[in-house]
Amino acid sequence: MGTFFVIESENNTMPARVRQSLIDESKAKAIGADGAMATDQNGDSTNGLPQGDELPPAEFGYPKVAGRWASCIQVVDPITEKTVLQTIELEGNQSAVSVATVYFESHPNEFFLAVGTVTDLQFYPLYHCSHASIQMYKVLQGGRELEFLHETTVSEAPMALLGFKGKLVAGIGKDLVLYDCGMRSLLRKALAPECVSTRITGLQTQGSRLIVSDQNQSVTYVVHKDQVQPDRFISFADDTVARHTTCSALLDYETTVGGDKFGNIWIVRCPAKVSEASDESPDGLNLTQDRSYLAGTANRLDLIAHYFTNDMPVSIQRTALLSGGERVIFWAGLQGTLGALIPLASRRDHRMFQQLELLLRTEDKPISGRDHLAFRSYYVPVKGVIDGDLIERFLVLPTEKRESLVGQLPKGWSSESVDEAIWNMRSLYVF
Repeated sequence: MGTFFVIESENNTMPARVRQSLIDESKAKAIGADGAMATDQNGDSTNGLPQGDELPPAEFGYPKVAGRWASCIQVVDPITEKTVLQTIELEGNQSAVSVATVYFESHPNEFFLAVGTVTDLQFYPLYHCSHASIQMYKVLQGGRELEFLHETTVSEAPMALLGFKGKLVAGIGKDLVLYDCGMRSLLRKALAPECVSTRITGLQTQGSRLIVSDQNQSVTYVVHKDQVQPDRFISFADDTVARHTTCSALLDYETTVGGDKFGNIWIVRCPAKVSEASDESPDGLNLTQDRSYLAGTANRLDLIAHYFTNDMPVSIQRTALLSGGERVIFWAGLQGTLGALIPLASRRDHRMFQQLELLLRTEDKPISGRDHLAFRSYYVPVKGVIDGDLIERFLVLPTEKRESLVGQLPKGWSSESVDEAIWNMRSLYVF
């Protein structure tokens, strides 16, 4: 469609309609009986605003009001001069918390936008909201306009929405719910009560498999069985470590990469036999008969890699950063960090980089005196990841120390070939 659908929410901020009504009211009070603007001795307007206008929000920000939410839905076109095509303001102290584009099999040739909203949302002292719903909008004019269709009330905040097999799957609190689109509301087709232990914050899918991210308990692998009546969600594998998940993405059918709020990036993988067993039975009876273990599922995910980044990952995906380049794991952090995890396809390069990292840990210690291995293993021991920032320190070392390090590397490497290998990792994958 060539457009983006964006949701925006800001806490303790006056909504746009209330803000405009106060401005209009202030202007009306400032107008005298003769129709002129009331001014003081200096000729300035008496309402405190220059000529009755609002202060520029880009410079001064929007007015702050405790406990209020300002939220909107925008249609953005990044190509044309008019960037924002449509803005829908949410009223009644609502805030948008999730969004997804959905195609329903029951409504062919039509696209919809699902938006999860909550009313009077507060985080302290307890997480609470007075009302939660899923709003449906019909996408018109090739994605350049939204038309409100209906709103469906749900029990808890819908923090995750995703189009799934011609329907809409939603994470509502701890529950995983499958919806179809009706004339006046969404119609529930399947329910997995207490799919996670805390709160669903993210959903990823491939085929009939769903990767459900929990706020405190990492990710859970769930399979959807639609050859039984009613449809059934079955959880068959989860993680061994409690990770406060902030983002996740699928690398392949069995492997998931994610980040948590303590600054870690990790990769977990479902065992091959467990993955095959989840797809074998059309009704999933072999999965429901397995006994759960330690208040979780019957199976556990294997940890493939773990790395401390010193920034909270908020977005992560598998993508190619260069035209025709190989795919990397690209992530963005809360403090503005941009990073990439690059796969090492050559065993020769892997051995060299791994040995060089071990040497740099002892030969090029940081000026703070902190141990590099302890830093990258801040919460969980680092595994399966070589620190590229430390490797690039080789480029700025004195010639004598460089030659000393190269002499301890596997045979066949010189100072120039190590430099070339480091620059190739940048030029062939990142920039």
